[in-house]
Amino acid sequence: MSVKLETFTAERPCAGCTHLLKLADEIEKKYEGKVEVIRHIGSCEEFEKYELTIVPAVVLNEGKIKIMNVCPSLKTLETALKEMGV
Repeated sequence: MSVKLETFTAERPCAGCTHLLKLADEIEKKYEGKVEVIRHIGSCEEFEKYELTIVPAVVLNEGKIKIMNVCPSLKTLETALKEMGV
């Protein structure tokens, strides 16, 4: 079973949002088949569902881990993935 990693960025992305999208690409390639990466750009239903308040944001496995208002480092994302069993 793969881990779901969802990114949330602004429609007009700030520097943090742009970097988060690049990290998402890197995670997708590095953990192919183990991590499902979903990118949300601009407003969406899921933003409210996960009770997010600001972007950039990352949500893993339906909200088990949430990171908001900062673009996490690759190491932070990989640590979160390990917490989810990857």
